[in-house]
Amino acid sequence: MIGLDWGTSSLRAFLLGNHGDILAERGGTDGIMAVSAHSTDPRGDFSRIAQAATGDWLTTYGQLPIIACGMIGSTQGIVEAGYCELPTDLNALGGQLTSVELSIGTMHIVPGLQKTATVTTAPDVIRGEETQLLGLLTAEGNEPNTVVLPGTHTKWVSCEPTRITDFSTSMSGELFGLLSTSSILARLAEPTESFHSEAFDWGLQVGAEDPAALTSYLFTARTWALDGRLRAEEVNDYLSGMIIGAEVTGQLVSTPVSAAPVLVCGAAELTQRYLRALDRAGRPAVAANPRAAATGLFRIAVQSGLVSTKENTHA
Repeated sequence: MIGLDWGTSSLRAFLLGNHGDILAERGGTDGIMAVSAHSTDPRGDFSRIAQAATGDWLTTYGQLPIIACGMIGSTQGIVEAGYCELPTDLNALGGQLTSVELSIGTMHIVPGLQKTATVTTAPDVIRGEETQLLGLLTAEGNEPNTVVLPGTHTKWVSCEPTRITDFSTSMSGELFGLLSTSSILARLAEPTESFHSEAFDWGLQVGAEDPAALTSYLFTARTWALDGRLRAEEVNDYLSGMIIGAEVTGQLVSTPVSAAPVLVCGAAELTQRYLRALDRAGRPAVAANPRAAATGLFRIAVQSGLVSTKENTHA
């Protein structure tokens, strides 16, 4: 089968075998934003992107089931796939797919998750992360889990074990991106690929002291640089530490304590920053499989009956 993790700015394509093993994969920057909101033929545009990503696999193996998750199923994507209301058992996702015809065949899109507003809480949504979660979690677990999915919009999710009971979104990644490139703080920063752990840890400490005061603390990324204590190449790591430190401290206030470690699933470098922050906050945490979306897509394909495992075939 073919699995597509089709987000806002990126597309990851997986060719999956009979047991969910990844036979091939590729990634690119053709997320849904690659198709203009003013396109006169969005379905044709999305078809061409899917063809470029998977056409050679279809030529080699013939017509295959195609399942996609992520923003491709949003109002800005090819068709809205809807949402499942909390609490949601992820093992039921396969029965709620939305299908759309592309030039390469039928694409089945996974729904997102939605938390409705209450008197005290705002609504929230997930699209794409539900598939990652299914790839990470198994029904055999007994302890409730907290899963952190770092990214542009980081998700904190409560699971029991494949039943999603709550989640919340932090815009830390987008906030860091804006501040480090488009604010006055960027004027004294020198971007670098090196990780300055001491500056990051200092930022963690500052951000964790009082998350509510983050908007005041952020300016210290400029004043400490002016003072000379922060070198230009350290500014962004200090800024990252403050933002992540405030986020983690704030989120842990409402995160249930469990014997199971917090699972962190994201890009390797960003995952390590969150592990560092959680360790500093005294919460055991482990890095999870960053390719969990592929496993989740395969499990949803099995749920839906679009593919059969060897075990199911001989049942």
